[in-house]
Amino acid sequence: MKKSMTCLLVFFLLTGTALNAYAQANQAKKPEMKKEFIKLKYIKAGQVRDLLRGFQSQYGRIYINDELNVVTIQDVPEIIDKMLSLLKELDVKPVDILFTVDLILGSMNPGQEKTQDKKLASDPVIKELKRVLNYKYFKRVDTSILRVQDGRYSEQRIGGDGLDFELRLTPRHVKEEKKDTFQLGVRLRQRIEARRETAKGINRIIEGAREIDLISTTLAIKSGERTVIGVSRLDGGDKALILIISGKIVK
Repeated sequence: MKKSMTCLLVFFLLTGTALNAYAQANQAKKPEMKKEFIKLKYIKAGQVRDLLRGFQSQYGRIYINDELNVVTIQDVPEIIDKMLSLLKELDVKPVDILFTVDLILGSMNPGQEKTQDKKLASDPVIKELKRVLNYKYFKRVDTSILRVQDGRYSEQRIGGDGLDFELRLTPRHVKEEKKDTFQLGVRLRQRIEARRETAKGINRIIEGAREIDLISTTLAIKSGERTVIGVSRLDGGDKALILIISGKIVK
């Protein structure tokens, strides 16, 4: 009996020693960890979660605080360095882009050619439009300048001669080696006031105010180049609106 108890005691001692050695070995294998808190200035913390997870090791942890716009990363030092480098590259002030917008009215009526603005008639873009379209007469309705940050949008009312429009530009700057390019979202919307009539001293609305999308598109334009964004007929008649836009980065 004493011999059995002695053997059992030796067994437990050996087992405990082995488990302790195994635990110490595993603890020794766990690498050194590092923790960083990053307060982002220009981008949202939630936007970088998935990007950082692509670098994360099996020991790493990523915490996002949307309210404070803070990212907390915990991982091995070399992974932390890669994450910090990525965040430094992404969290930069968006570039400002200056757009010049020409709103041109084109007409198929050849009788108006004699009154056309000579400077506009000699414009290379207008000359090209004459070649590919049937419009004989062109008139500048408005020229506007919009300053927009990359990735954001700007809205502005433009028009003239009884025409009222709302223009919205949403640019995305694309870096290229030779020339900057913008992926530009454009929406031109016509604002039509309510129609009223007065009968027997009573003024009443016979048709409510409304808005019509004339141009809604996304396309790539090169910095400094004037680009025809779209042509839209007005009320199905012989007149059309032509939107010409150029953009450049403001240094």
